[in-house]
Amino acid sequence: MKLKLFLKLWAIYALCCFPLFYFVYKYGTPDLGLKDFYDYYKLYSNWDIDHVEAPFNMRIVSTFFVYLMNKAGFHYETAIAFDSIGLSKQVFFNAVFFNYLCVVSTCTVLFFTIKKHFSDLLLSFTSGLVYLFGFGTLFYELMPITDAFSILVFSLVFYHYLNKSYLIILPLIVLILQREYIFLALGLIALMDLWKTKEKYYLHTLVICILCFASYFILRKTLFYTPKYDHQASPAYFLESIVQIRFPLIPYIKQTLMTLNIYLIYLLVYIYKKYKKLEADSFLFYKLLFLFLQINIISFAAVFGNNTGRYFYILVPVVIFSLVKESKLFLKNE
Repeated sequence: MKLKLFLKLWAIYALCCFPLFYFVYKYGTPDLGLKDFYDYYKLYSNWDIDHVEAPFNMRIVSTFFVYLMNKAGFHYETAIAFDSIGLSKQVFFNAVFFNYLCVVSTCTVLFFTIKKHFSDLLLSFTSGLVYLFGFGTLFYELMPITDAFSILVFSLVFYHYLNKSYLIILPLIVLILQREYIFLALGLIALMDLWKTKEKYYLHTLVICILCFASYFILRKTLFYTPKYDHQASPAYFLESIVQIRFPLIPYIKQTLMTLNIYLIYLLVYIYKKYKKLEADSFLFYKLLFLFLQINIISFAAVFGNNTGRYFYILVPVVIFSLVKESKLFLKNE
């Protein structure tokens, strides 16, 4: 990545994203589907890990940055919807502002990822905009939780993965204390690529994912242990939850579909190309399909319920890359 170009693009995406950031700060509230915020608030405000339940007490990389920003006194005073909640709106501002910085940075990383593999400046810039204006970006990533930083780190992981670079180890280590789901998703991607190509890099990546997830699991059961959600780390509970559904299906389906707008666009492009007998990457299609099935199985097992689409959105760099690839082939065939 070239630094000067990175900074120029970052500034452009920052200007594009600013209205969304201000809208979320002005009118956003965590009371509608973002109860996680109240756990993170204890970390944001005074770094009170001892009174935060696992796994929220393990999302400590992004929360620490917000804590530092809050201690530094960053704030913008104006009347906002959050005022009615009665908590510190300085903390709320810093959480939203940090996520704004992460979203802008992710747009820029996506630009360089697409540019490196497709050599198309327009598609590269558009890929950043697709993420910026995606459903999940406004409703989850810019809200005061930890998903935006997780996606930023995963975008770096995916950038290095496509380049078959062992620098991938660094962001994966960060994710041990940020978002464990990515190890399961990347492990599945690496397993499928290993099955197809037999290349050692994919085997090494799979092993690294297993080791990182094992590190997370050990830390959750020891240093970060709390009993409230410990059942989510129980294999017996997983099997029981898959057999016996523990949440209403209709709201689950509706909420998941709303979050999948980018993935649905990809599916429509792929299906249209197959219908027209145009060149399409079927292996990439099955890869995304298995990833979607994986997060649904995890959601049923751990009873994530309506958060399935939100968690799948963490993999949006893979979805956008796939969409760009099919669009590029589509334009080529046309």
